[in-house]
Amino acid sequence: MAAVLSLGLTCNNACVFCAQGERSASPREREAEGLDLARGLRVEPGDVVFVQGGEPTLAEDLPAVVRALDERGARRIVVQTNGRRLAYRAYTRALREASSKLSLDVSLHGSTEPMHDYHTQTPGSFKQTALGVRHARAEGIEVGTTTVITRSNYRHLAEIVQLSRALGARAAHLARASRFGRAARAADRIVAPEDLVRPQLTRALAEAARLGMGWLAGEKASHAEVRELFAGLGEVEIAEAGGLGSSRTTGVEIAASDKNFVETSRLVRAKPPSVNRSIAWER
Repeated sequence: MAAVLSLGLTCNNACVFCAQGERSASPREREAEGLDLARGLRVEPGDVVFVQGGEPTLAEDLPAVVRALDERGARRIVVQTNGRRLAYRAYTRALREASSKLSLDVSLHGSTEPMHDYHTQTPGSFKQTALGVRHARAEGIEVGTTTVITRSNYRHLAEIVQLSRALGARAAHLARASRFGRAARAADRIVAPEDLVRPQLTRALAEAARLGMGWLAGEKASHAEVRELFAGLGEVEIAEAGGLGSSRTTGVEIAASDKNFVETSRLVRAKPPSVNRSIAWER
């Protein structure tokens, strides 16, 4: 089973495809204590817990949240992040010290600084993200990278995979942009046609395999366990060497401070969407 803990909408990037659009956290939501939310989340022994935002590292008590989830029996704790705050080595170390079960799902949207920073609309974000991934790996934290495929990066997916591996990531998640939030208002500029993406995606997955990386793309994955590295995932179809394997559905428990998704005061069990599920959580 999987549980999802949302720490609000606040983010320090402004991605062109962000599903949140222009929504932002209210002052009350910004004051919400992540530790209180973690204590209210039902975690069964052996659960994988995904911590999301907004940008979770902006919550000052994130290390305490991670520690609390560990103490409550989570088998793995995955923080979905843009990785920028990890550029501060002391902060990365604090997260590592909070739990040996921690792994990171880091957003990486370009193989070069201009490409990535265009997508985040935040100058300097590429340098911080790349340094953050290096710091995480130096601290022994497992990392996967998520790339949202757009018109501006689909030709460079293989190069993004190469960069991900060079930074030390174990796996790469390549997810197509969907017409939500900001992308809905500029779909012709952001969403790449499927027929153009397909050959580039095939090339990128072959490169991931060559480099010994796990990969996730749409409903297919290199192996079953890779889905646990990436936040917000439910069913995936496993691509075995001899063909397609079975799929599995996991339940999700959501404790969200974003009242547009779910009331803060209650816990809701739900099945994640089966198509482009990662886009809905991409920040």
